[in-house]
Amino acid sequence: MSTVYFRYISVDIGQKRTGLAHTDLLRTIASPLETVFTSDLMPHLQELIGTGQYKGLVVGWPLETSGKEGASVGRVRSFIHQVEKQFPNLEIYKVDERYSSEEASSVMILSGLPKKKRQEKKRIDQIAAAIILQRFLDFNSH
Repeated sequence: MSTVYFRYISVDIGQKRTGLAHTDLLRTIASPLETVFTSDLMPHLQELIGTGQYKGLVVGWPLETSGKEGASVGRVRSFIHQVEKQFPNLEIYKVDERYSSEEASSVMILSGLPKKKRQEKKRIDQIAAAIILQRFLDFNSH
């Protein structure tokens, strides 16, 4: 049996910035990729997905602490519809993004990142996207 190599990409959509992360080719580890302005997200995804190495998109789903859908759900839902139109063969998964930014901050502290670098919001966005993606991988591992 041969192994099929492809990656998943993850987005943590914010009002201004969106964090991106992706997996390794075996889809076992999520790594921060970059942060882009949300207004530039679709053209950037077209470029990335156009490489042919991404089979699935994992989207952070904004839930409130109670588990109810948060205020940003409309924006995220609209984004998913755009992606479905643009990339009909791309698998799309929604993953609870609760506490991913707080977890990202903790990861940066534990890794010994200097305070000045920890305050860079773009770094938090990327790490939060990686946390969301790792949650997906952990839940869907075989």
